[in-house]
Amino acid sequence: MTIAYLESKKLDGKFVGGLLTVDERGIPQEFKYTEPVVPNELQRILYGGSLEVYLKTELIARTLLKKMEKNPDFIFVRDPELLEVDERLVLLVERNEKVEEPVRISEEEVILPFKGTALKVIGKLSDDRLEKLLNLLEAFDVLEPFQRLDRALEYVCSGE
Repeated sequence: MTIAYLESKKLDGKFVGGLLTVDERGIPQEFKYTEPVVPNELQRILYGGSLEVYLKTELIARTLLKKMEKNPDFIFVRDPELLEVDERLVLLVERNEKVEEPVRISEEEVILPFKGTALKVIGKLSDDRLEKLLNLLEAFDVLEPFQRLDRALEYVCSGE
C-alpha cells in the first residue's frame, strides 16, 4: 500500500508545498516540494483576498500532484481548501470524541475510530476504500507523516 501526504501552507510569509509518499510501514517512497513563493506587492493587489487560496491550490498543490510519480492508494490532506484540487484527496481531521464503530455522516464524510479517539474523514470513499482505510488505521499512525512533512517544509523554507 502507498499513502501520499499533500501539504500547501504559508510559513514566515512564504508559501510552500510538499508531497510525501510512504509505504504502509511509513518508509518514504517519494518526496517532492516547491520552492518557497513570496508574492510581490502587485500580485497582492491583483489577487486580493484570493491570493492565498490561489497559491495553495492552483500553483502549489496542483503542481505537486502533476509531478507525483507514484500512484498512491490514498492522498491525505489536512487543509479543507485543498479538497477542490483533485477528487482523489481525502481530508483527515483528528477529533476528541471516542467512537467504537465507523459512523457515516454523508456520502463523503465518515467518522472512524482512531487511537482511542476519532478521525473525521472527508472525501470520495467507496465501501472498498473505506475498508482499506480502516485496516490501515489499525496498523499505522496515518497522521504522523504530516509531522515529518511539516519539518521538511520548515527546513526548505529556512534555506539551510
